[in-house]
Amino acid sequence: MLFVPPSSLDSAEEVCGDYTRERLEAMDAAFVAAVELAFAKGVESRAAAGATVRVGYRNGQQYTEAAIEEAWRYLRTNMDAGIDVSFMEVVARVRASSPGVAPERVREGIRRRLFSWIEEVR
Repeated sequence: MLFVPPSSLDSAEEVCGDYTRERLEAMDAAFVAAVELAFAKGVESRAAAGATVRVGYRNGQQYTEAAIEEAWRYLRTNMDAGIDVSFMEVVARVRASSPGVAPERVREGIRRRLFSWIEEVR
């Protein structure tokens, strides 16, 4: 996936630097095709690529939410098993996927999920 600096490109007329959304999407498609070809030819491994690239590290709203969701599942699984989990363990799980996430952001994400879960079980 091609890195695109965080900005809103909601319309085709908007640009990011010198590139239109259409051009960025074409560049992204060409990059993805080249990497997939490298995987297919065996000159690149998915494991190595996955270990060296953190998708969403820079503009990670959606990736942070996914990391918080994964941490919530970890917390719930342990709660269901009667295992206590500290908040710092939950934060560490989120930061493993999305480094630099503030504990407050994790707390808010877990809080929303907890209140939603409480409503479901009532």
